[in-house]
Amino acid sequence: MLDAWRSYRGAPAEGTILCDANDVGEGSFKSIKSGPADFPILIVRSAGTLAAYVNACPHQYLPLDYRGDNLLSADGTVLRCTNHSAGFRVRDGVGVEGLGLNCALDAIPIAVDDQGRIRVQAASAA
Repeated sequence: MLDAWRSYRGAPAEGTILCDANDVGEGSFKSIKSGPADFPILIVRSAGTLAAYVNACPHQYLPLDYRGDNLLSADGTVLRCTNHSAGFRVRDGVGVEGLGLNCALDAIPIAVDDQGRIRVQAASAA
């Protein structure tokens, strides 16, 4: 389900500003909490991809950075849950390693606005 992130309590509304794009450098990530409900979001930039996911591993719903900040693989293509090493592709959140197989992170559509801020983007019509 492409809009699964919307089903979480406290999910940010379309247009919500998450952070400045410059706050997420190449080969890095930023863990934030958005809105009054402190909705957990992980924003990552690697290999030309800027992506955002609900910061909750699909197995136990703990934040991916629950046990530290060593989330990105050496080549920057895989996010790993620090709790049990499940691996997910940066570009689309699909599980590719360990307990990540057969599941995926819930992607949040984002865009960089004219002021260089990352915002939650309206879902595109299919």
